[in-house]
Order: sequence, then C-alpha cells, then structure tokens
Amino acid sequence: MLLSYSNYYENLLDTENMKVKRILGNILFITLMIFTNIVKGQITVDDRSFTAQQLIEDILIDSPCAVVENIVSSTGTAAGFNGIGYFEENGSGFEIDRGIVLSTGNARSAIGPNNPDTTGEGDGTGWRGDADLTRITSTPNLFNASFIQFEFVPAIDFISFDFLFASDEYVGTFPCTFSDVFAFILTDSSGNSRNLAVLPGTTIPIRVTTVHDGVDLNMDGDYIDTFVDSAECPPTNEEFFNTRNLIGSNSPINFNGYTKVLKASGNVIPNERYTIKLVIADNIDGNFDSAVFLSAGSFNIGGDLGEDRTIANGNPGCIGDSIILNANVGSGSTYVWMRNGIPLVPEDGTTILDGGAKLEVTQNGTYTVGIDISGKCRASDSVIVEFVASPEIINAPVDINSCNPEGNTTTVFDLTRNSSVVLGAQDPSLVNISYHLNENDAKNYTGLSTDNVIDNPGAYTNTSANQTIWIRIAELNQKCYEIASFKISVFPVEPFQIENEYLRCLERDGTLINLKPTNTIDLNLDPTIYDFQWYTGIQPITGNEIIGETSSSFLPLTAGDYTVLVTNKTIGCTLPKTIKVIDSYPPESVTAELISGAFSNNGTIEVTVTGLGAYEYRIDNSDWQEAAVFTKVSKGEHTITVRDKGECNELSTTISLTSDYPEYFTPNGDGFHDLWQIKDTKNITISEVLIFDRYGKLLVNLGPKGNWDGTFNGKPLPSNDYWFKVLYRENEEFKEFKANFTLLR
Repeated sequence: MLLSYSNYYENLLDTENMKVKRILGNILFITLMIFTNIVKGQITVDDRSFTAQQLIEDILIDSPCAVVENIVSSTGTAAGFNGIGYFEENGSGFEIDRGIVLSTGNARSAIGPNNPDTTGEGDGTGWRGDADLTRITSTPNLFNASFIQFEFVPAIDFISFDFLFASDEYVGTFPCTFSDVFAFILTDSSGNSRNLAVLPGTTIPIRVTTVHDGVDLNMDGDYIDTFVDSAECPPTNEEFFNTRNLIGSNSPINFNGYTKVLKASGNVIPNERYTIKLVIADNIDGNFDSAVFLSAGSFNIGGDLGEDRTIANGNPGCIGDSIILNANVGSGSTYVWMRNGIPLVPEDGTTILDGGAKLEVTQNGTYTVGIDISGKCRASDSVIVEFVASPEIINAPVDINSCNPEGNTTTVFDLTRNSSVVLGAQDPSLVNISYHLNENDAKNYTGLSTDNVIDNPGAYTNTSANQTIWIRIAELNQKCYEIASFKISVFPVEPFQIENEYLRCLERDGTLINLKPTNTIDLNLDPTIYDFQWYTGIQPITGNEIIGETSSSFLPLTAGDYTVLVTNKTIGCTLPKTIKVIDSYPPESVTAELISGAFSNNGTIEVTVTGLGAYEYRIDNSDWQEAAVFTKVSKGEHTITVRDKGECNELSTTISLTSDYPEYFTPNGDGFHDLWQIKDTKNITISEVLIFDRYGKLLVNLGPKGNWDGTFNGKPLPSNDYWFKVLYRENEEFKEFKANFTLLR
C-alpha cells in the first residue's frame, strides 16, 4: 500500500512545478506518517518538514542563548537519497525520545521493525564519502556520507550532547572487519580539529569494530575459531554496546544492533567561534547501512545542570556527601536558585558557590536555576537530586592468617569470611560487597566487567606471603560506599603426619578390630604450640564441632568425613585438614563349588562368602576381581581367596576339579575299585552310559545309574583300555562326552 502511493506521487513529482511538488510532498509525508503510526512499537522519521537550520536550532540545541550560524548539510540527494531527518520514539521504547538521525541510506529506512533484508541504499550510485571523516578517523574507502555542519559560540568552557550509533553491520562476522564510521569534528578558530565521537577517556572512534559484543559462530565461548575464512573475534568495549535486534523482531529501528546512549563532550573556550561537523559514512562499500541518532535538546553550550541525579538513573548522591550543581555560563552573568520551586533559605542544605554559578546541595529536591547571561538572554534549567544512604562497615574486617605445612608462600583464602563481619546486622540483599587488590580500585569500582576486582573472593590465591586486601560495601547502584582494608598472611608450620583416608575394621556387631593404616589418627604436633578442634564434614563449620575432641589425636566412632582445624597459638594462623573414614568388615567364612563344566577342562566355580562387607576375590595368584564367579578353570586343585575391599583380613579355601569319572578299576573281588560307575554331579543329569571295546563294539549300556563289573556275557574281559560315552543334560542343555578308562586284573 505504501509502495504504491510512493510510486504514484514520485511520478507526479517528476512532471509538476515546484509548488505542486511541495504540496504533493507534504501529502506523501502525511500519508506515510498515518500508515507508519498504525504499526506501534517503531520510531517515526520525518525527512521533509525540517530544514538543516531547523534541525540544529530547534531540535538539537533548542536554546535561546545559543549563537549558531552558517549551517550547511550534505547527503545523497544527487543520487536520489536523503539520509538526514527528524525522528521520534513514538512509544517504541527506543532509548532516545526524539532528535536528528544521520544515515548512510534513506533516513526513513531507519523505521523498524528490523527487516530481514539488510539495508544497502545508495551502493554503487556515486554517493561519495567525506574527506574530513577519512582524515579525522584514519579510515579510507568511505561511501554514502551524510553530514550537518554549523558554527557556534559557547557561553561556557564545556560542550556535550547525547547520541547512539546503530548499524546493519552488527551481523555475522562483520563486527570483526567492517567498520562504518562517524565523527563529531570540532574545529576551533585556528583550524585545529578533534573528534568528539570517541570512547570515553580515549581517542578511539566509535564504530562497529570498536564497540560490539563479540562474534562466536559456534557458541563455544572462546572467540578464536575460523569457519570458511570467517574468523571469530572477542567482545570489544562491550560495556558500551546495547543490543542486537533479532531479524523480523518488533524492534524500534531497522538496524541489526546499536550502542547504548553515549555522550560526546569536549572542553572549549567561552566566546570563541567553533565549527562542528556531524558526519557518518559507510566503510569499504555502500552496503549494510549505519546511522547515528542525536538526542534533541542535548547539545549544551550554556546553562545546563546535567541529567537528574536519581536512584532510577543509577547516579544518586550519598547521604553525608554533597553534589555540586554547575550552571556557569561565563563572567557577567547572574543566577537565581530555587529548591522545590521555593527560593533558597538558610539551613535548607544548600550552599551558593562561585558568586552563584554553582550550588552545593546535600538534600533531596528539584533544583532550578534562572540565568541572565550577560544581559543578552535568559535561560533556566532544573535537575532532580536524590541521596541514598551508604551501607556502613559495622565492624572492621579481621586479618586472615593461613598456615602452610608445605613451606609455600601462597595458598587459597576465603576472603568472604569478612563479609558478615563488616555487615553486622545489615541485610546482605541490599548491598554489594566486593574485594580489591588496592585502595584505588576499591574507590573506583562501578560493577562493570572491565573494573579490576577479585573475581572469586571465596577462593583467592594470594600473590605474596603478606598482602593487603580492600573490601568495599556499597548500595546496589555502587555509588555510595565505604571501604576498609585487612591483611592476609601465610606462615609456614610443621607438616601434618596424617593420611587422607583411614579404615575402620569391624566385627559383625560393630566392634572395632583396628584402625588402618594406624591405630589412631595422630597429627604429631606439639599441643603447647598448636590448638586443635575436630569437626564433622569437609569444612570447619561452626556447629559441626565434635565436643571434647581438641587434641592432636582422634579416634573416629563412625565412618564419614572429618576435618581438623589447627591453630598456631602464637601466630594465630589456621590450617584445616580433611580426612575420610571408611568402615570395612572382613570375611567370616568362604566356600567354593563347581557349578558347571562337567567332564571338561573348563569348569565354572562360584564362591560364597559370609560377612557384612564389600568383597573381592581371586583364584590362586591371579588378580583380584569383584565377581564371585571364576570361569574356564582347569582340572586340579585351586585356592580361592576372599578379602574385604578395605583389606582388613582375608580367608581362603581349596577346591579340586577331577575328571568326574573313574580312570581305572580292578574287579578282583578285594572290595576296592571292583565296579566302574559314573555318578551324578551338581547341575548334571545322566541319561545313558555306554561302554565299548577298543574296536567300537558296544559291551554294555549302564543306563543313568548302572555299574560294570568288567564282564561280557558273564565272562571276565581281559585287562585293557575301554571306551565310554556319556549322554547327559547340563543347565537344560543336552551334551555328550567320550573318553576311555583302564580295566586292571
């Protein structure tokens, strides 16, 4: 719908005179605004209703005391594009309410939501870059530049204004390489120029490659991988980056990401004439457009009290301290101050300084200043000031000393032991506690990831034998705080004569047989030099003390974890040592029996042990095993040994594996070995036993339980070897076994 209207009106504009062109242009803008406002949640952009002079005088500066002249602008008009316009937040939640937008594409294209197709308007059209921007930022290959330039005369020695930078380059690996750039070039009357669009406290220009949240293509957190020549890169000045807009999301603007609201500022000389050029351009090519959004009314060249100092803004004052409000606009000016709409009165917590140009305040309120600037004009401004209480250091932090039996000068300290000390009864949820390596870091800590702060104070490894640590207790905004210091020290002590693990060997009824490896746990430290306290658990926690156990030796009554805290009486250093005590029950009895493998040299033996412990087993001199079954056991006598895993004691038994059949018999009537017979064994059921002579002739079928007296058809057979076959069932499986035996006469 919008596109058809736009094409229709553009055709008319090509053929009508200037009057008709202006009228139709206004109709087009109104039409676009109506349809744009139907979609809630995005900014609006007007690129037709304001001249460059109106944008600067009425939008950016909007001050009756501003002396602004010689306003010029340039954008892609010759190529059919307009990158300069006025925008409003329009209930979208965008971080700047209203102001000026300078873009490397059409200003109207900044309207959200974020389109799946990245903007690249003006690419390849001859829309040129800007030489001043190239020079001030050392960035060649610029395209599609938009700028507004004007001259001004400041009434004070400091100027500032608010802005944020947005770009479609915040996608893929582009933040690692592509760097669309902008600058606020301030030039004095002598021709000296500097860029105000830099990272706070540096001369680094703000651009995609200097402010981003990092590129981690495979989301593994290391920022060092390369995929098809696309290299990852770590976050850069991430604290100044705001957000990435998901493609197709209901974002307020049509860019893939943007920074937080930043402040451009610089010192100037009052009453001197300056030129400032606000300029932006694409880098390397004209694709993936960028824009800078300038906050309306934020260009301060006199009489501005700054932003509100409130809890909501994260910058309140601290009770007990004062805030200086500075309205100085130069000599010859007069100031009238009010608090909450009432002229100042004695003892209202205010002090007038510098002839009225400054006001020191110590109480909550809305403070307003009226200024007569050298009789030329009048200005006023107001600011809301709130004060919050600083958390108190109720008790001074205590020094922490550590003993080291290894002779090292470093160890791990739990610095957080001092958190509860300094807090006293204060609610820990209402404060921030941090630990620092020096006083300056403690004073300047803001909670940002870039501050020098001890990351893991609960397990801090010291860097020298004696070290000073600073503790900072602050309210949640980190503005109001108190700091204090304490010392951590490492002292060498005698080494502990103690194992990490002990074993209690027990009878079935729990009677202690002995403690291994020694019969008592003994530190072998001099009680005249050291104090001892034994605890249950892995830490010496108050409430877990074992009553009465305050000597260097200890006999545990139950299994579990125990900790002893050793304190040097002279130095006061402490050293914990944790041990584990395990119960074990030796075996009481052991038996072994063949459970399978009849008529073979491949038996299976099962071991049964009586006792309460956990046991391990071995056969003959083999390795110990947890299973109570041995397989593939050969014929002969074997020794089975069982022990508890704590190795309190072991028991053994023997078992013999035989052939399971008589290898000979002597049928001579002497009463010994007169009959040959195979008997059932465990897990075996015999069906038939067949006996043959050496030629394979069947002599007799003994059935399942019969015996043979060495005769055939009632006649004794001679001494010789005879063969047999056994048909049997083992473990529900039918089997056959063949072998021979000897008949002796």
